[in-house]
This record gives sequence, structure tokens and C-alpha cells, in this order.
Amino acid sequence: MRVLFTFIIALLVTTGYSQTELRKSSLSTGGGSASGANLYMVYAIGEIGVQESTSNNILLSEGFVGPDITTTLGIEDYGVLTGLKVYPNPVKEILQINLPQTGIYEVHIFDLTGKEIFNRNIEDNNEAQYNVANFKTGVYLLVIADRENKLAATVKLQKL
Repeated sequence: MRVLFTFIIALLVTTGYSQTELRKSSLSTGGGSASGANLYMVYAIGEIGVQESTSNNILLSEGFVGPDITTTLGIEDYGVLTGLKVYPNPVKEILQINLPQTGIYEVHIFDLTGKEIFNRNIEDNNEAQYNVANFKTGVYLLVIADRENKLAATVKLQKL
């Protein structure tokens, strides 16, 4: 018990002197976060997780580290786009997207290397269908953004 207490105290003291900045967060819906002193950690359970941390000029990355969504969207501080339906998932040929209301939405699909492989707009409509039959089998990230209302959603998409 005494060794554990000493270890915890030493950990708190050393993290108090380091400057750690979390640059990206988890893309998963499972997991959680923990924080203490200047350290903040996000972890995922069973999903693609992203963690990128910088401390004393050392960069630590884990999981999928793709493009920063705020850079892609060009605007920071986006809220969560709720009421979005994407089906079927996994998809073989036709991907259906239903949005909560009509408007102008940007649809981006990224492969796991972070490369954007698909980019379309949905204008004055609340649904769209896209043929993804020519995509390779694998996992992709679908990002849908409503710039006008500053809302965005990210969905893990599996192509069969």
C-alpha cells in the first residue's frame, strides 16, 4: 500500500511539471476520459480510437489519426448534428443518408489513412443516396457538416 501511495504521489508531482496538450479526441462512442493536473486522456473501448498528445516536443499518437475535422470544415466549435440516420451500415452498394431537416450539408468520406475519397453536398433536401459499390472493402469515416448551423457528425462506415 505504501509503495502504491508513493507511486501515485510521484506520478502527480511529475505530471504537474510537464505540459501536455491533447490535440484530438476519441472518435468512438464507447470509452471515457480521465484527467489530473495538466494531463487529459481520452480512451475508447472496441472502436477506432484517436489520441494525440504533445509533451516536451514529443508527439504520441494512437489509433486513427486523420485530418482535423475543424480544418476540413474551416470553422471551430461545431456542435453535434443529431437526428442523422445513415443506413445500411455495413453497406454494399447504396448508402442512404437521412438528415433531421432540409438545408445545405457537406458529406465527406475518409479512408483510414485520412485521405478524403468522397465529397458531395446535399442542398435543400433532407436525404441523399450515394453509390459506394466502387469503394474497397473496409472501414471509412463519414463526416456530415451543416456549416450554417455549425453542426457536424462523424459516423464509422463499413463497406462490404
